[in-house]
Order: sequence, then C-alpha cells, then structure tokens
Amino acid sequence: MYKKLLSALIISGLFVMVGCKNKSNETTYAVAGKIEHAGLVKLLLQEVPYGGKPIVTMDSVTLDKEGNYAFRFIAKQEGIYRLATEKDLEIIFVNDEENIQINADANNYQTYAVKGSKHTNAMLDFLKQYRKKDSSLFATLYSLDALQKQKAKDSSIFWLQKQKDEKILDLNNLVENNITNSTSPAIIYYTLGLSLRSMESAKVLALAKASAEKTKSAPLIEFANLLSTQVQSNTKTAALVAGSMAPEIALADPNGKIIALSSLRGKYVLVDFWASWCGPCRAENPNVVIAYEKYKKKNFTVLGVSLDDNKSSWLEAIKSDKLNWQHISDLKKWESIVVSAYQIEGIPFNVLIDPTGKIIATELRGPALQSTLASVLQ
Repeated sequence: MYKKLLSALIISGLFVMVGCKNKSNETTYAVAGKIEHAGLVKLLLQEVPYGGKPIVTMDSVTLDKEGNYAFRFIAKQEGIYRLATEKDLEIIFVNDEENIQINADANNYQTYAVKGSKHTNAMLDFLKQYRKKDSSLFATLYSLDALQKQKAKDSSIFWLQKQKDEKILDLNNLVENNITNSTSPAIIYYTLGLSLRSMESAKVLALAKASAEKTKSAPLIEFANLLSTQVQSNTKTAALVAGSMAPEIALADPNGKIIALSSLRGKYVLVDFWASWCGPCRAENPNVVIAYEKYKKKNFTVLGVSLDDNKSSWLEAIKSDKLNWQHISDLKKWESIVVSAYQIEGIPFNVLIDPTGKIIATELRGPALQSTLASVLQ
C-alpha cells in the first residue's frame, strides 16, 4: 500500500517565456529552464490527467549541452504536469501561472524550488511533510511484520501496532488538512489520490464531494461522481449482524468538517439514522437523549446521521430536540450513500457498535435501547 513517491529535484534559476490566451478561452503556458548534470537526454512534458487516466506525453525535447529546455502547451484548466526523463528524473508542477521557471540538478533528488507557481511550491511543501510521515510509517510496518514473523512477545507487537495506528492517523490528518485548506483543484485532486492509500474510501469520497462543492471544479465533480460509483459498487450487501464490522461512514457535519465513524473507535457508538421530517424519529429522539446523558461518561456516544435534504430544517431539529452529539449528513435524503451501505429500509434506524467497530445490535428503540445499553455499559 505504501510505495515511493515521485522523486524530488533541486530547482533554481530563471528562464522567462510569454503566455497568452486564445479565442477558445484556452491558455498557452510556458515552462522552461535548465537541468544540470543530466546529459544530452530527452526530456518529456507529460500531463497527469484527472480521473486516474494514463499519463499523457505532450511533447519532448533534447537537452542541449548546458541542459537548457523550453516547452509551450495549451490547457483549459489547472492541472498536474511533470517533466521526466526515461530514467529517474521527475519534476511535478501545477500550471497555475502562464510562465513557470524550473531549473534542476539531476544529481540531487532531495529538495526543489520553483519560481512562478505558488501552487507548485505549496504542493512540494506538502509532499516533503508527507514523505517524512510516510517513511516513518513504512519503517514501523516493516518492523511490525518482522516481529510477527519472528513470533515475538505480544507486548512488543502491541506497542508497534499502537505506533502504526498513531502514524496512520497522523498521516491522514496531514492529508485531510491539505485537501480541506487548499484552493487549488489540481493539488486537491493529487492529494485525494494519495489519500486512497491510507484512508477508508468512504472518507475519501466525503472529502472529494466537499472539495467539488467548494471549488465548483468540473474535473473534481467528475472524480467525486466516479469514486461514488466505485464505493457503492464495492459496498458489502451482507446482513448487518452482531459481530460483523460496521461499514465506514464519512460525511460532513453542519460546519462542513468531514467526520468518519472510524474516528470514534475506542468508544461505544450508537449510529442513529434519522431526519427532521420523520415523525417517528422525532418521537424517538427523547429516548436517545436520555441514553446519551446517562451513559456519555461511560465511554459512550451517539453519531447522528441525517437523511434530510434541507440543511435549515436539519439544524433546527437538532437544536429543538436538544441532540447534543455529533451530527453528519450529505443532505441527499434517500439518495444518501449510507442507505445502501446500511441497507436502510426505514427510519428511525440505529446500530450499536463496540469500541473495535463491530456491531453489537441494531434497531434498538424505546426500552430495548435502554436495557441493551445497561447490560453493555454497566
């Protein structure tokens, strides 16, 4: 799952070319500079398309004796591009400006700098942090695998497993923050691709949908739709039975922050599916409130998952019914991805999950909810 990222190069110096827009609203971009110590090799200009399509070679030049090169290309939108040789040299950049200068030293793959593209520099800063955390995680995975093969002491294995979980969480937090805070569709798309290596696909889908909505980027919208189709087709249809793992859920809270069910591991969680327009749900809410207030200090919480399609109504119901726990929704009513994942035929519906993410029971309402929680938590 974890593999070496694109190689890095030291980039410096200047070379300027002029960009222009044509009548079809496409933009001509220029990238040029010098690559030292590479020799008289062929340098490729390649596009990394959205949607997981194969890399496209757009043009090629042979470096001169000084290592100089220059490319011009046309694009309709911001994307990810790279300069590459047939060996190890790979330089990634974003076409956020019409003129970009990249000078490199083929003998150094540790650091690089780009002039004329703030989004490229932002992406490279992120990748430096990502590589560091990814390498640390890989080392832990390697050590854990070695100890398990040696049948080492359980205490040593347990400690490394804890380290692994903490490093995965740390890596995913970095990825999520980059996706959430970036304004560049290209950077967001690239980071979403990396997130699939360590995050649950449901969480990646939620981040993709939120990013598509934020940026209004057509490629990101297409990517989110494609990923949604893949996630739904891979969703398990087995019955939700006690002892089985609860399907992952990752949707936005009222503030737009993505909350994943897996982030609540370590607690008993009542996943409560409801909606403001559902009369029986509203009638059951006081019972859930009583349970929450009684057991919230005993490693128990509630995650409200709404099948609303009107945000104002959803928020008003939360406030009116005093539902003081975390709430998430994609505001798609019966088209929500959770409907198929949890085989929901009607609401209210709930699933009680243990600290490891396994299902304890389903459809607990009225006295059944209170008695089950009493037997589990007392």
